[in-house]
Amino acid sequence: MKTSRALSAALTPWAGLVIGLIAAAFVHQFGSEGTFDHCDAFAPGPAIVVALAGLIATLTAGFTSWRSMRGADETRRLIAAISVGMALLFAFAIILPVFAAVLISPCFQ
Repeated sequence: MKTSRALSAALTPWAGLVIGLIAAAFVHQFGSEGTFDHCDAFAPGPAIVVALAGLIATLTAGFTSWRSMRGADETRRLIAAISVGMALLFAFAIILPVFAAVLISPCFQ
């Protein structure tokens, strides 16, 4: 039990970076495959749902990294701060294709 807590404490500052990267890559891949493979039949609904799920995962992971800054040493605070910043950048990267999916026809993207 102690090792799982220690592992969790060691990985918490990295959550926003790792989970945000995975979520942004998954959202991008889902949107790209749907748009390029089936642009005639592609509806923005599933892409928006996947993007919102990725956005929630990214922001939750960023908040987890933010909370890990309390009571941590300088190195962990630096890692957590970079991780929070990257989570926000990934969230921005997820939001932009949502606007494109709503505003632009898939065959013209």
